[in-house]
Amino acid sequence: MKIGEFDLDDKVMVVAEIGNNHEGDASLALEMVAAAAAAGADAVKVQVINPARLVNCSQRERLAQLTRFRLPLSLIAELAQRAAAQGMFFVASAFDEDSLEAVAPLVAAVKIASGDLDFKPLLIKAAALDKPLILSTGMATLAEVDRAVNTIARQLQSPRTLKDSLALLHCVSLYPVPLKLANLKAIQTLKETFAVTVGYSDHCLGIECAVAALALGARIIEKHFTLDKSRTSFRDHALSADPQDLRRLAEITHAFDEILGSGEKLPGEAEVAMSLAARRSIVAARDLKAGERLSWADLDYVRPREGLPPEAAETLVGRTLRVPVKYHQVLVASLLNDSKEN
Repeated sequence: MKIGEFDLDDKVMVVAEIGNNHEGDASLALEMVAAAAAAGADAVKVQVINPARLVNCSQRERLAQLTRFRLPLSLIAELAQRAAAQGMFFVASAFDEDSLEAVAPLVAAVKIASGDLDFKPLLIKAAALDKPLILSTGMATLAEVDRAVNTIARQLQSPRTLKDSLALLHCVSLYPVPLKLANLKAIQTLKETFAVTVGYSDHCLGIECAVAALALGARIIEKHFTLDKSRTSFRDHALSADPQDLRRLAEITHAFDEILGSGEKLPGEAEVAMSLAARRSIVAARDLKAGERLSWADLDYVRPREGLPPEAAETLVGRTLRVPVKYHQVLVASLLNDSKEN
């Protein structure tokens, strides 16, 4: 799957989830985009929310908070431009069909949040767009994920396929997620079940779970991002990566495919050179005279590898020396008679 020209088969994408950590402050949101780019993120993501289309009018406190945090579309467009200017992709989670339609022209990929995995009208509209689709799977059973994937598949227009259009992110929808509940092996389950790109949306404290997710096949790492984990009491700051965390996560992520290597068990060139220093040679365990027959007690094994390996010892025992040798002198075939004496 590709997001823009970013091929997720070749590279792992780090997405800095700004979410609502800007708390409605336009200048802070712009600063966060710049900080995410400086830390090495490949993409930034925002949430596009119309509060009246998300929560019931009876939830006055939640509505008030979401209204304070809401960013105008003009600012979201500016965030997208800033991200592109700094070499990042722009991604957005839209929480209703109208918001999705409004933000679609600005994004490289559309994100559907875990809470909307069963929101069929939004899934249908998102899948009908000619955009890569990222679906978080927090709170969902495998059967629920399957229904969502099938809904999306039915909307794709040829030649688009699920494999080139959809990424599934394992997610645990707690804030924060205790380490014992992270359930990272679900990443493998999603990959094996659906044969699409998989990733991980991390709500754990720190970056350790995100790093572990890489080893399980995650090709997208989404991590909440803040400039200051203690900025306010808003819950997302504490579980977010700050610029230092994000920089370290990006460094590890971008190196991870090289860290994993090819899987072929062969020493590289540097290891071959190292083996000469680290492996042992057969040497004389004491001063020996010409004509002496070698016994096991006459042999020792020390670094570096300058002569015969330890495994050749049994071919030496019982043979006689043609010349005297000194303590720790490397034993080679030219010092010995050709055959063992009876």
